[in-house]
Amino acid sequence: MKELIRRAKEEKQLRKLQPCRVLEDPPDNGILVPELVDVAHCVHRCRNSLLSGLSKIIHHVPVHRCRLCSEVHIGKQGHEIRTCTGPGSGSRSATHVWKRGRASDVVLFPKCFHLYDRAVKPRVIHDERFTVPKISAVLELCIQAGVDLEKFPSKRRSKPVYSIEGRIVDFEDVNCENSEIAVTSTTTLLQEDDCCKEEKKKSLKELSIETMESWFEMVSGVRKLIERYKVWTCGYCPEIQVGPKGHKVRMCKATKHQMRDGMHAWQEATIDDVVGPNYVWHVRDPTDGSVLDNSLKRFYGKAPAVVEMCVQGGAPIPDQYKSMMRLDVVYPQRDEVDLVA
Repeated sequence: MKELIRRAKEEKQLRKLQPCRVLEDPPDNGILVPELVDVAHCVHRCRNSLLSGLSKIIHHVPVHRCRLCSEVHIGKQGHEIRTCTGPGSGSRSATHVWKRGRASDVVLFPKCFHLYDRAVKPRVIHDERFTVPKISAVLELCIQAGVDLEKFPSKRRSKPVYSIEGRIVDFEDVNCENSEIAVTSTTTLLQEDDCCKEEKKKSLKELSIETMESWFEMVSGVRKLIERYKVWTCGYCPEIQVGPKGHKVRMCKATKHQMRDGMHAWQEATIDDVVGPNYVWHVRDPTDGSVLDNSLKRFYGKAPAVVEMCVQGGAPIPDQYKSMMRLDVVYPQRDEVDLVA
């Protein structure tokens, strides 16, 4: 603690000696990181390809979701494992109430507030909660890293900003005409790439393999982006924000939110906070009509919902998830559960 206090005093003294300084390191100075622009475009393309592939695979691989909680199951019938935590779960012995799911239930893309200028105005205040749009955190991360979309504009700079006594000031004159041309051209190229991909008609297996590759490529790209572009998440609730700082909207409803006046407790986010893997129970034989039994749940494996859906569509099982799916475990019969050690 004494060491931290000493460093804070030294930094405060340096700010007094040099009240005006130029921020040098991107993206803190408002300038894009050049080597991550292509990564952002790749993540954006993979995200569109992933959503497009899931919307087609779901017509062949059924998805079920519990009506009362966030549990998702991929298979012909919902499982009988009692893990429901929704309202009235005690009276139902924690059994799920299944309904038909959608592609949006397979992969979780939490939303955050869109920042037009991440350097000068990095925070959204409470009174702006209805005027500032909320978009997917992955999409917001791509926009801040270099993807230009006409619907969600973002300010681009060619010169760094200044820090005057802790406040960010921008002295650069922005040419609006050039920025509008750049936005239109980039959006048109992305739309053309998507149209070319949709023209080719593929089988279910090929579509599943391509969708799984898009998932892994997107996760890999997001992992590279969050190393430079800060992402924050609340320590009490799943709220997330992409930017230098977390927002000031008082909307936290988690434990002891009254003591914090609804403010979030921001901490650095991980890859699972930005792209929720949404783990589901693995169905080893999708063609079998039997459902997963609650008494055998310790023998079943799990996998991300995207991977499970693509595997049931015909894609090969990834090596990094073979142990998690517990493929080397032999299921006992229901009357043999008590005999297994």
